[in-house]
Amino acid sequence: MRRKAGWMLGAALVLVGCGQAPQAQTLSGDFHALRVLNSGTVMYGEHAGVRRSMDGGRTWDTADGVGDAMALGQGWEMTVLAGHEVLKVSRDEGRTWADQGFGNLPGRDLHGFAVDPGRPEVWYANVMGQGLFRTADGQHWTQLSDATAGASVLAAGPQGLLYALDAQGLLASSDGGTWTRRLGAPRGLNLDVQPDSGMLFLAGPDGAFRSTDQGVTWMSLSLPEGAHLIAVHPQDGGRLIAIGLSGVVYHSSNGGETWQ
Repeated sequence: MRRKAGWMLGAALVLVGCGQAPQAQTLSGDFHALRVLNSGTVMYGEHAGVRRSMDGGRTWDTADGVGDAMALGQGWEMTVLAGHEVLKVSRDEGRTWADQGFGNLPGRDLHGFAVDPGRPEVWYANVMGQGLFRTADGQHWTQLSDATAGASVLAAGPQGLLYALDAQGLLASSDGGTWTRRLGAPRGLNLDVQPDSGMLFLAGPDGAFRSTDQGVTWMSLSLPEGAHLIAVHPQDGGRLIAIGLSGVVYHSSNGGETWQ
């Protein structure tokens, strides 16, 4: 609870002071991944590693050099980093990382990774050029499909729902084996799913969007610009972080109706 209060206080502090508009926080880099942990800590993944924010995106650590962070997944008291030649686990919110090992994965170029929110021992890894693999022990992987071989983003929702983004758009699956293309989805660069409600959030060149029906229909959120990344708090679907195409970091506490 203290961490959550800290986020809210930090956001409030940004909006006050001398009657002037707050100075925008900007990020640079490769804009690979964005993740909000249960505590409210925010992680940004890029080629140079992971940067952390303890105040909802207002200020950030420097990149830690831990590896090319293409994806960040969250399980019970654990964060998983996956990317080019890297698969690591942190149990202290990214302060330290330990090599996980790739087990029997046929490749080490992971362009998508997700943890099942209902079964956090189940991990999904998308191997570039080969497709989707699943494990329940971190070492023995089974291929589910090659339909996502070109996907760069993977997200997992409740009840086994999976989503992927490739050059043609959004794909959805209820079992990881059979995928359906969501033809009406906005252009996307990044996805996140609120694990309790299943609300799906998408960031792309045209802004930020929300879907409540597994990506069939979409509502445009009022982000002032297009977005590289978006992330939702796992315990509160109203609390969002987005990184605009300009690198500006935005925060919303009302589901994207307004942003600061």
